[in-house]
Amino acid sequence: MSQCRYCGSSTLGPGCAYSPHKHHEHTADESHCEFCGSTSYGPGCAYSPSKHHRHGSGSRCRYCGSSTLGPGCAYSPTKHHER
Repeated sequence: MSQCRYCGSSTLGPGCAYSPHKHHEHTADESHCEFCGSTSYGPGCAYSPSKHHRHGSGSRCRYCGSSTLGPGCAYSPTKHHER
């Protein structure tokens, strides 16, 4: 089981006293959302401050799952694909 990067808890969602947004943020792999553990991309994350899933870093965009680099990600706060 992964742990919150701020407090070390295995809990998901709100309640992290050390996170800047008060939600647990896990050190997830590129297949899972860092906030909720889902394999989904895009909107729909109940625990993310932006309500969008954000996956761990890897070979695909953390926000949409695309293998493309540069501008064009509809879900990234910067509108750029991020790995």
